[in-house]
Amino acid sequence: MKKPTKIIGMICSIALIASVIGCSAGSGSNSAAGNKTDPAAANSKALENVTLRFAWWGSENRHIALLEAIELYKKKHPNVNIEAEYGGFDGYYQKLVTQFAGGTAPDLTPLSVDWIDDIAVKGHLVLDLNSQKQNLNLSAFNQEFLQKYTVFDQKLVGLPMGVNGMVIAYNKEFFKKFNIAEDTKWDWKTIHEVGKQVHQQDPSSYLLAQLDVRGFLQPYVRQQTGKQWINDDKTLGFDQAVLTDALTYYKQLLDDGVLQPLKESSLYPEITQNVTWQKGDVGMVFGLASTLTKLKSFIPQLDVTTYPIPADAKTSGVLVNPSNPLAINKSSKHPEEAAKFASWLLTDPEAAVILKDVYSVPPVESNSQLLVEKKLIDPVVSKAVRLALAKPGDPVNGISGNQELAKLTEDYLQQVGFGKLTPDKAAEELISRMTGKLKDLK
Repeated sequence: MKKPTKIIGMICSIALIASVIGCSAGSGSNSAAGNKTDPAAANSKALENVTLRFAWWGSENRHIALLEAIELYKKKHPNVNIEAEYGGFDGYYQKLVTQFAGGTAPDLTPLSVDWIDDIAVKGHLVLDLNSQKQNLNLSAFNQEFLQKYTVFDQKLVGLPMGVNGMVIAYNKEFFKKFNIAEDTKWDWKTIHEVGKQVHQQDPSSYLLAQLDVRGFLQPYVRQQTGKQWINDDKTLGFDQAVLTDALTYYKQLLDDGVLQPLKESSLYPEITQNVTWQKGDVGMVFGLASTLTKLKSFIPQLDVTTYPIPADAKTSGVLVNPSNPLAINKSSKHPEEAAKFASWLLTDPEAAVILKDVYSVPPVESNSQLLVEKKLIDPVVSKAVRLALAKPGDPVNGISGNQELAKLTEDYLQQVGFGKLTPDKAAEELISRMTGKLKDLK
């Protein structure tokens, strides 16, 4: 795929990172001097007190950084009060859509890319940020990246809080223990072969844990088809044979001890809570660059390598996206102030120094370079982004991230994993149900 010049420039910038580190409200009375706006009235309007609600999810490091940034902004803008609402990822989406439905959603919130279709495209629940150009420093962002990853139906639905990409994150000590070369070129066959050997040597150890739809099934299928998971015309981008093959491979990983059994891994909402991972008995996971800091809190000896790509893949399938595009509630009473805060948070150098890499590599090139100079970016995070940008898959379209369809697919992946359905039967049923739901969405 031919890459736009600006995207190539951004890739080079990320590579550099890795290499350096390793209206006035009312009119004044008309006077004899002429019609002039009353300066006091204008200043009163400018300093009108407003309150914004800013909600997000993430790790403790992210919470601490964002709270510090909020306090700095409030000092600079005493008339703006920002109420922080934060917690873990589990249940966040359900809470957010409930708030939108009830008219109580926050003024600002990051969106997972998987939610954009439901919330921004179909739901029309967030502001088109093109309407706030006067309050946003859009020129600071790579315009090709914005157009490619955060513009849907000609609407700018959010601003990237970072540049993100999918990689293999691996435990260096685990690789050393099982004599796995760190420069191994991973594909699906190699993962199966090495994973079998690991489990044969130690039945309590697994090469992989917790594969899901976005991190495994969709990329695996796209590598075979070269198409979107769901086409723009709301038809499936794969057939039953391709899906059966993917589910058969998944079941094989479980049967051969390559992948931790679901009866164990399903107890944990995310990998960092998985005791087997914390103990160092899982070799590697597929993860986004933005998750690496949290992964390293349990496995400090963590490094990254390129996501599995078969030699005959029609597309790399490597997920590259904006890290949690920051969106503004379409019903916000203060969209101008929300836009000003969002712009400062994502483009101001002082904010960048506070946030560091809690949302992966910063989206503004000058801020990335600043953090390089100050040695504030984790070299593993910058390496991950560089690796993903070196072989990016095509951007995932909005409908492929539809949450209802993703939940349905995840349910069938689980049924295969628990042995309730055979791969071929699961593929048949899933295709039938997805096709039906897609007809309803047309």
